[in-house]
Parts: sequence; C-alpha cells; structure tokens
Amino acid sequence: MTAVADVPLLEINGLTWDTHGTARRLSPDPLTLDPGQSAVVVAGDAAEADAFTDLLLGLEAPVDGRISIDGRQIIMWGPAEREIGLVPADAGLLPHLTVERNLALAATRDDLAPSFARGRITFMARRMNIQGFLRSRPHELAHDERLNVALARALCRLQPVKVMVIEDRTGCGPCHAAVSGALGADPGLGVLVVTDDRTRVASLASPAHFWEIADVPES
Repeated sequence: MTAVADVPLLEINGLTWDTHGTARRLSPDPLTLDPGQSAVVVAGDAAEADAFTDLLLGLEAPVDGRISIDGRQIIMWGPAEREIGLVPADAGLLPHLTVERNLALAATRDDLAPSFARGRITFMARRMNIQGFLRSRPHELAHDERLNVALARALCRLQPVKVMVIEDRTGCGPCHAAVSGALGADPGLGVLVVTDDRTRVASLASPAHFWEIADVPES
C-alpha cells in the first residue's frame, strides 16, 4: 500500500510524559520524519533519553499526544506490533552467543521453518556486510562492527521496520556508523537518534533536524 501523500513517515504530535515526577515534552512540536531522513532528539541525561526511547518502543505510556507511522496512531500498539527498530548505544548483543545466534533471536519464530530464519539471517548479513563475522562473538568485534550487527538484528525482525531508533550515550562509542548503515541499508527507513549530549552528534552529515526534551509549560 502506498503511503498517503504529505503524511510523514513518523509524526510525534503533542506528546507529553512524566519522568521522575516532571512533565516533559518535545520542543519544537511536532516532530516529523520522512523516509531517508534522520533526526536527533537531545535529552538532558541518559535516564531522560531512556525514558523517551521507551515511549517510542511501547514500553511506557505517555500522558498525552500521538505517535504515528504513515498516519496510523500507534500509541495503543504493543512493542512487537510497532514498526520501530532499536540499535542500543552499547549494541545490546548477548556476549555468550555468536553474531549468527544473536541475529537468530530476532529472525526465529516457532511457527516458521528453521530454513526461513537461516535465509533471513544470510540475506541480512550480506546486506549489512557482516557475513564474515557470523561465527564471532561480540567481544571480538570493534565498536562500529557491533553496531552494524545490532542494526542487522533489528532489521531481521519479522515485523517490518520503518523507523530505526539509534541510541547515543555518553560513555559509549559514537553512533555514526549505525546511522550511516541504516540510511544505506534501506532508503525508505527513517532514522531517529536519541542522545544525551548534543555535541556527540553535531558532526552527523545528516540531518540534522534537532529536537529537545523540555519541561511542559505551566498552564
């Protein structure tokens, strides 16, 4: 189905939420993102950034507002239903599993034949140019390589991914490789970087449209 003209891929409109007793919102409002674009949301600290990411993934509920993909409101959708993938700042790979097994966690489902998962893993490994790492474990890879594996894992999900959320956190390596990898992997993806330090992502070649997490004004 073709997306409706002039409807953003991602729109976050009037969203408010509570972080440790403080009402928060995005500024400016709304946030919009189209296919092939990237944008940055800047949080005051890691906890605030994590809280916003949880809202996007459906792990927490907002106080008010809308999150829409292709014009469809997803606030009431569960995490597995949302067409949103995640690349954690530290890649989030299970250290005791090989790269291939990490990918299999996203590609495998009980009602599908094992050959389907193997085919999906092979396809995504080639697409992300990580086929040489499949038998390696995360600690054997460089930071950027781990991020590419995490990106491949997110794209291995059986639910199609339209928006990729990429975390950027102080204390972790930079997110630039994951942003470039996501935009290069699928021209239809929208990429949303959620950072706790604007200076860390100032050198991103694209977007950059920046939004800030701010206090909700008192009425």
